[in-house]
Amino acid sequence: MKERITYLFIQYYNNRSTRKELEEFFRIINNAKHDEEINSLIKNAYDEIKQNNPSLTYINEEGKLVLQEPDWLYETISDVPINEKSRRPVVWAIAASVFLLISIGITFWKFNSSSTSELIVVKKFTERTEHKYLLLSDSTQVWLNASTTIKYPENFNKKRREVYLTGEAYFDVKHADKIPFVIHTGDVTTVVLGTAFNIKAYKGQQNITVSVKRGKVRVIQKNKVISTLIKGQEVKIGKGIKHRKIIEKEGDANKIGAWQYGYLTYEDEYFADIMSDFQRIYNVEIKIENESLNRVVVTTSLDRTIGVQKALQVLCELTDSDLVVTDNQYIIR
Repeated sequence: MKERITYLFIQYYNNRSTRKELEEFFRIINNAKHDEEINSLIKNAYDEIKQNNPSLTYINEEGKLVLQEPDWLYETISDVPINEKSRRPVVWAIAASVFLLISIGITFWKFNSSSTSELIVVKKFTERTEHKYLLLSDSTQVWLNASTTIKYPENFNKKRREVYLTGEAYFDVKHADKIPFVIHTGDVTTVVLGTAFNIKAYKGQQNITVSVKRGKVRVIQKNKVISTLIKGQEVKIGKGIKHRKIIEKEGDANKIGAWQYGYLTYEDEYFADIMSDFQRIYNVEIKIENESLNRVVVTTSLDRTIGVQKALQVLCELTDSDLVVTDNQYIIR
C-alpha cells in the first residue's frame, strides 16, 4: 500500500498522472480522513518524497492537501482585496479544482479583444509525459495531454468564451445558453454551447481531429462550416495543400479521450503521427529509417503502462518492420 501511495504521489507531483491515477490518488487521500492507518501511510510517504522534492503543498492533520498561496496570486487572480491578516493557507477537500492552482507556472499578458477592451490571458502548457487538469472561470473542465499549450482569458466575457489550443485536450464545457465556447486550432475553429469532446491538433501531424463524446459540435475552417458532429462522431481535417481533405466517420464515444485513463487508442492513424505521440508520451527519440512507413495507416489500442519498447514492438508487428534500440534511441527499419 505504501509503495502505491508513493508512486501516486510522484506521478501527481510530476504532472504525469492519468485521470484514473488521479481519481485513485484523491480517493486514498479522502479515505485518510476516516482511516488512521491510511493517514499515517500517506504522511510517511509524503515525508520521504518531500526530502527530495520540496513543493508548496503538504498534508495537514486532517489528511487534506494544503496549498500555501504565493503572493502574486492575490494580485492577479482574486477579485476581492485581501489584507495581510487574512492571508493563510487554503485547504481544499479532495476535488478536481486542486489542479487549477497547483501548477504555479502561469504566464499573464494582455491582448486587444474585438471589443477593444484588454483582457488578462492565462497561458498553460505541459511538457513531454505530462497531463494537466484545468478548471476555467465558467466551470468548464479541461484535460491537457503531453506537449500541449492552451491560452484563455482569466475571466470570459458575457458574449463569447474563446481559447487557443496547440496539442491535444479533452473539454467538458459548461453549458451556457447564447454564450458559445470557441476553440481555435490554427485555421480550424470548433464551436459549442455545452458538450464533451476531444481535440487533437499537434504541430507536425497530418490532421486536426475533433471527436465528440457528448452533445453537438460545429467545426469551421476559414469561416466555412465543414462539419456538425454529434455523440460518437469525428472529423479529421488534413493539413497543408497537398494533403488537405476532410474525413467524417462514426466511432465509439467511450473511446474518446481515452488517453486520460492511460489508454492509447488509434483508428486509421498515420504511423508517423503515432510515433510523434510516443515521443511525447514516453519522452524518447524515435527514428524511422524507412520513410514509406510514415503514411502507413494503423488501427490499434494499447495500455500506456506497457512502456515504450513493448508499444513499439506492437506497432512494428502491425507494419512488418523491425525495432532496434541503440544508445537510448529507438530505430524503426
